[in-house]
Amino acid sequence: MWQTVWRWLYPGLRLKRWIFTFSIGLLLVIFGLTTILNYQIFGVLEELFFRLLYEVTGRYNYTLLVGVGMIFMLAGLVLMGYAFRRLVQQILASIAPEGSGRVSQIIWERVRRDRGPRVVAIGGGTGLSALLRGLKTKTSHLTAIVTVADDGGSSGRLREEMDIIAPGDLRNCLVAMADKETQMEYIFQHRFGGTGELAGHSLGNLFLAALIEEYGDPVRALEAASEILNVRGQVVPASMEPLRLQATMTDGRIVEGESQIPREGGRIARLQIVPDTPVAVPAAIRAIEEADCIVFGPGSLYTSILPNLLVPEISAAIRRSSAMKVYVCNAMTQPGETDGYTVADHVQALINHAGPGIADYVLVNDGLPTEEVRERYAQQGSVPVAFDEAELEALGVKAVRSSLLREGQTVAHDPDRVADVLMRMYHAVKSELQSQLLDYYFERNL
Repeated sequence: MWQTVWRWLYPGLRLKRWIFTFSIGLLLVIFGLTTILNYQIFGVLEELFFRLLYEVTGRYNYTLLVGVGMIFMLAGLVLMGYAFRRLVQQILASIAPEGSGRVSQIIWERVRRDRGPRVVAIGGGTGLSALLRGLKTKTSHLTAIVTVADDGGSSGRLREEMDIIAPGDLRNCLVAMADKETQMEYIFQHRFGGTGELAGHSLGNLFLAALIEEYGDPVRALEAASEILNVRGQVVPASMEPLRLQATMTDGRIVEGESQIPREGGRIARLQIVPDTPVAVPAAIRAIEEADCIVFGPGSLYTSILPNLLVPEISAAIRRSSAMKVYVCNAMTQPGETDGYTVADHVQALINHAGPGIADYVLVNDGLPTEEVRERYAQQGSVPVAFDEAELEALGVKAVRSSLLREGQTVAHDPDRVADVLMRMYHAVKSELQSQLLDYYFERNL
């Protein structure tokens, strides 16, 4: 204990002067108060003041003595306030060198996030990581449930060579949720060049693979990575088993592999995972059960979102949940996966694979990319997803439309816009439920 106290008095901290100033102010307050109350605690000093007042006024003036005491108290309070302010500034400046103004903003943002809802985001690829960048600014209670079916590129090689779950999408989510995202993205997304065994691997994938091998448990490895990267929330895989995707096309063909399905062309009739009944990660189920809001997408419908929902325990937990369940629909069709799909077709695919009740709302982009961008995407076989409100209503899913795209030469959801709309939706639904509960209460008690 004394060692801890002594640390505050180490040379160079620039704290002792303000602690001393605060102490002087406290003594002045005590002296002024005791003078007013005539407690005679500082008897010698008070006697001197009495004599001084007698010499000036010619008599003992207790009222004047009370005024002097109040002056001492006021001076002490001002001194204490000033010293306390400088002491706090010095401590905060040492913790966050950006300055006290920036520190107050950081504290307010953290308090606001701590009061945020418990949000579960489900998906994979760049769509999920973009969503997480927006949501992490709204709440500290954020869980990303990530697909582990990736079998291409660096992830696929590590998966086959080390018999581990694919680390690529997990890496992207960790980077997106990291407190210092810019620096970590630069480091973790680095890919080795050359022609050796490291060629094509990303540093982040190797980092996760090393942690998984060291801990022997992907969940513990992700917890360790989250601590190292100071991640806001938690990242968990949908399952700890390496999963493979298998798509049955409308023409009867069967295509295997997450990286192969979009290349085959044609329309997907059904998607399966191998094994077909993998065990879900308990942390994922627990997060769904405790969630206030569950979000799917945006992202590849068949290769990023549905693989998570095909884990039976996860889809069952979502259907049981009373949380607000929102599907963020893609703005453009995806060649090889959702050619010609409308918004209702996307939702129907979710229901066909995960069951009714998997989504309450669908968030639809209401803004169009520029004509130049649309023409370039059309050359690749991608067009804006058509909105068909009547078909959505028939599916029992409510649509919320808003301008969600960021400006640029690529079509992508703006993380902050999506997060803002989701939070407005959550608070509106919460207020509506509270109103319904009050109405029900009054109906039963009037």
